Amino acid sequence: MARIVLVGSGRVAWHLGKRLKDKGLPVSQVLSRNPEHAQALGEALQTAWSGKWSDVLPEADWLLLAVRDDAIGEVAAQLAGLVPGALATHTSGATPAAVLAPHFKRYGVFYPLQTFSLERKPVWSKIPFCVDAFTAQDIAFLEKTASKIGHRVYRVDDAQRAQLHVAAVFANNFANHCFAIAEKILREKDLPFELLHPLMEETLAKALQNSPADVQTGPAARGDAETMKRHLVLLEQHPAWQDLYREISKSITDGV
Repeated sequence: MARIVLVGSGRVAWHLGKRLKDKGLPVSQVLSRNPEHAQALGEALQTAWSGKWSDVLPEADWLLLAVRDDAIGEVAAQLAGLVPGALATHTSGATPAAVLAPHFKRYGVFYPLQTFSLERKPVWSKIPFCVDAFTAQDIAFLEKTASKIGHRVYRVDDAQRAQLHVAAVFANNFANHCFAIAEKILREKDLPFELLHPLMEETLAKALQNSPADVQTGPAARGDAETMKRHLVLLEQHPAWQDLYREISKSITDGV
């Protein structure tokens, strides 16, 4: 059984650590630059923990770096040489695997494509795992491990993953931002956000069952200039929302 060192103590680390433990792949050690967070996760996983990089388990087989994208290179540099034989992977969608190459001979990516919140339990059977590594042997290990955690495993290289991450930002982050704006617009007239819930659910259902471009609706899709003008007047107190309305409407009118 691989000796796993989980590096990080944020949302991804918490969920991956628990899932690995539940599937009979216990984490041997938790490392985090924040000792209190390392202790909390280590105790939750009933395993060793430390707030010092130098305490890393020297016989580790797999370093699973679940840290912020902008910290991956720095953390890898701190651990370099301490576990020279280990496979090092990060969990980022936007960061190339090669960021680990200067520090480890064996490196790769173990990317769960999902947004994680501590208060929500992931539905692991639906989460795609995108894996890649420098050697065929390590790819096989990551694919086998991912298949135990979930059921949807994909071999995705750096270029594909970067494109995937951009698409995910549009589908997740930008869509949620629009939900937030919609909620604020309703609140200005004392209307509950739940009024939009059925519409949001139906929109997503249609987008999942069809090409989203084929089921686009609304004033921009039908060329209703008068309605769009009225909407822009209603948004006069929010110039940034007006600009966003114009840009998205133009994109819809021009076609994806």
